[in-house]
Amino acid sequence: MKVPSLLALGSGGILYSFDDGLTETTIQGYPTEEKLAAALKVLLADQWLGSQIDVGGTRQRWDTSCRLGDVTAVVEYDGDEHYRHSIKIKADRAKDAIARTAGYCVIRFPYWVQLDTVTLQHFFGISAIVHQSFPHGFITTKLFPASFCELGIARFQAELIALPGVVRDKVLKSLRERVSEHGLEYVLPSGLAHIIE
Repeated sequence: MKVPSLLALGSGGILYSFDDGLTETTIQGYPTEEKLAAALKVLLADQWLGSQIDVGGTRQRWDTSCRLGDVTAVVEYDGDEHYRHSIKIKADRAKDAIARTAGYCVIRFPYWVQLDTVTLQHFFGISAIVHQSFPHGFITTKLFPASFCELGIARFQAELIALPGVVRDKVLKSLRERVSEHGLEYVLPSGLAHIIE
């Protein structure tokens, strides 16, 4: 049995270090911008650069920033409005372009995905053990892909395909459950109905 040593106590949970060099933390409940930032701050330690970061001398701010190896990343936790409003999506694309031009890596974290061990590795390239008490997918929200605008549907589809299989399967399972609860036309647009077959 591995015996951990306590490293830090943060709002995202308790962080432990094990003999194998991995850290471990727990995140309780539905993700929010604040919970994602708190967990990353604890997990990244000295690689954490802060919250509400200004990029490119504009008035636009990024939720968080961190160093990932030799790269500085800016991170946005994207709620449902980043899928439902075409002008918001246009602004996101412009904001991404400014950050990339300034040399930043851009990470957009969807509201329907949780930060856990797999997604931490997928989005950030970081190995750690992250326990998440809330499942991936559309669990408590009533804002399903059927509510997304055309650009949001395209974004959702691209992000879903890019996810690791284990995470994608859990998101699809949640959509099947919501279809059973509310009906297909209220959960998925007709062009995406095939993804839960």
